[in-house]
Amino acid sequence: MLTQLRDLWARRPVVILLTVAVLVFGLTLLILLVAIGGSGPTEPEIVALSETQQQQSEQPRHETVVKVDTQVDQDQSDQTVQDSQPSDQQDKPGVAPPDAAEQQEATAQQQSDAAQQSVPEESDEPAMVAGFMVRALSSVLEDEYDEDLLRHGSDGSEGGILPIDNGVVRSSGPEHETSWELIVPSAGIRSAVVRVAKTPNGAMGSPDNPHVIGWLDSSAEPGESGNTLLAGHRDFEDIAGNVGTGVCWELINTDVGDQMLVRDNEHGIYYVYSVIEAETIDPYDPDAARFLKDTSEPVVTLITCEGSFNAETHQYSHRRVVVGVLSAVATPDA
Repeated sequence: MLTQLRDLWARRPVVILLTVAVLVFGLTLLILLVAIGGSGPTEPEIVALSETQQQQSEQPRHETVVKVDTQVDQDQSDQTVQDSQPSDQQDKPGVAPPDAAEQQEATAQQQSDAAQQSVPEESDEPAMVAGFMVRALSSVLEDEYDEDLLRHGSDGSEGGILPIDNGVVRSSGPEHETSWELIVPSAGIRSAVVRVAKTPNGAMGSPDNPHVIGWLDSSAEPGESGNTLLAGHRDFEDIAGNVGTGVCWELINTDVGDQMLVRDNEHGIYYVYSVIEAETIDPYDPDAARFLKDTSEPVVTLITCEGSFNAETHQYSHRRVVVGVLSAVATPDA
């Protein structure tokens, strides 16, 4: 065989070289395949891997859950639990964990305290009522008056002592009370003001107590824009036959330039009116009706009887009318 190989080498050396190269290449490739196959899993390992993948594919899918390490401190645990909540709960408006709620409450308290510190206890801005700056009473009075000289009028505790006729309407009792008082220093008046209605024939009624002032409750309230209609008796004869002077006995002394005050006891203020008209009129004069008409400005009109008295009709021939326009709003002096 060696002789044949030598003869072949002598005749065809290229064929021998190619054959040797092919054999070497094949041997080398076999060695590489054996080496690579040895590093892969064995058959039992391949079976186990296949079973594991199958089990994973059969398990249901779950939302991602962040496990909490119970060994960490409470603050970290709370934060982890918060992070693990579904997004629809985290995004709910007005819902916050206890830490955030406490922080919001503390912030709100700090803001409230700061606001209280920044607002003065008393405002420097003057109070305005009915379009007037509220001032001390003594600063708006033309003349100081003596309380002891206000001798006409009462709180109405006498009740209804007049007969209901000749324009007198029922006006005594809690349902007719108001929080107002009328003060007219020039006429010596300080009296409670009660509600009165119109008479059955549509005229302005007068109170059943001669010592109080009646306010027509369909007219403007004191301090309001409009005509506040007031009425009082000059004198009287009560249901027992007693005769006496009424609350407006001295209204004849009130003239233009004097002041009338309505004290609002509920709000602790005075409406101060300056008298612009003081006249004795014939109630049957067509021009007299103007005193009952409404006005655009805040006005008070006080009416009482005047002139000669008719014993048969129990009526006076004229009326005394005093008109004042609102000129100031005041508080009692300290």
